[in-house]
Amino acid sequence: MIRSRARWATAGLAVTALAGLSACSAGGTPAASTETEGEAAGPVTIEVWGWNAETGEQIVDAFNEAQDDVEVKYVLQASNVATQTNFQNAMEAGSDVPCLVQGFAPLTTMVVNGWAQDITEQVEGSADLYNEGALAAAQVDGRYYGLPSGSDGQFYIVNQKPFEKYDVEVPTTWDEFVDAGRELKPHGVDITNLAGEDPSSLMNLAQQAGAEWFAIDGDQWVVNFTDDGTLAAADIFQQLIDEDLVSNQTYMDKPALLKYFDSGKMASVTTQWWSLGGYQIGFTDSAGDWAAHPIPQFADAAAPVTPGRTLPSFVPVGCEEPAAVMAYTDWLTTPEAVEAGRNAETGAVGFPTQIQDPSPYVEEVIPKDFFTDEKAAGEEIVAAQEQVIGKFELGPNYDAWFPELQDQWGKAVAGKITLAEAMTAVEEFVASDLESKGISYTVAE
Repeated sequence: MIRSRARWATAGLAVTALAGLSACSAGGTPAASTETEGEAAGPVTIEVWGWNAETGEQIVDAFNEAQDDVEVKYVLQASNVATQTNFQNAMEAGSDVPCLVQGFAPLTTMVVNGWAQDITEQVEGSADLYNEGALAAAQVDGRYYGLPSGSDGQFYIVNQKPFEKYDVEVPTTWDEFVDAGRELKPHGVDITNLAGEDPSSLMNLAQQAGAEWFAIDGDQWVVNFTDDGTLAAADIFQQLIDEDLVSNQTYMDKPALLKYFDSGKMASVTTQWWSLGGYQIGFTDSAGDWAAHPIPQFADAAAPVTPGRTLPSFVPVGCEEPAAVMAYTDWLTTPEAVEAGRNAETGAVGFPTQIQDPSPYVEEVIPKDFFTDEKAAGEEIVAAQEQVIGKFELGPNYDAWFPELQDQWGKAVAGKITLAEAMTAVEEFVASDLESKGISYTVAE
């Protein structure tokens, strides 16, 4: 059964079709010369907003020093929340609109609100610099409204001691993951941790299973929180919950969480490269016991895929220099840019997850004396980036439905409802919210 509604809109903003979304976005013009007759050309100047207080300005300074065609001014924002507030104020005023804004919400929100312009022409000209996940993350309905942005691919780390001590094989599929939990539980070891306030584990597994919670069909959204991929992911977690194979340590108390992870009572966790520094600091007893492996796959997967999402930066409507923005974004893929982002205090560099081959930089993000095999860990991190999905549409009302997902997930983790019931409730909430906002949708059942 398909339920339909007639309008496509956002609160305070009506759009009649997806084509209208594109139409409302100024296409921009190539980076234009400031040269007039008898005068020398000067650089195009663009303003970039972000909240990278550690290295944002030094990266921009290095770019400005490296070439003469584009001058970037970095405007430091207090936070992602402050960025959103300041940006909305600028758009409403119609003045002082920047040319590049660090992503602070799902890209669809930027498009539906008429904030992000279509930069397909600019991105396609540089597509060979970026990996498939980064390109996928920058698209809405096949058009580029965001800059290619690295989705941090997940990999799997295990504490080798309990696996070896109790002769348990490291799982390669999610069914084997559940079986490993069953083998470890009698020895007082949980296979992993599911925090009751954090449904990201379910989102990741649903994405990996091919779920599509939101899709675009002509002039309306297609909503489906109970598709086969979601239910396959929910079934894995339901078994873990029903059989008490996981812990439920909260992320709200980070020291206590890391102490538990370090205790040897938790066997494994899926993670991303940027978490490793915190693990190195927090895992004082188990350092050197951890090994990196590919994230488990669904048994019927056609090819290995890795979950990963991001909030891409975007070029706002009103910016007339998208080509200049693209020139700056492309430069960020270079070795010079990566080095320019080195933190003067810690010596760390950011891992360039958006590029085709980040392997030359992976050694920089491997914590010393943490893994049983640092070279193998680096290979798994790089492989995760090669396989990252990048795309997982979050719809036009993410801010409304995500708290509902948190609430329903918490009830399911506590055993009050099943995950299948939770996802049905979230789907009903989404439909009701879209209805109240006059947004055109169908719900697939």
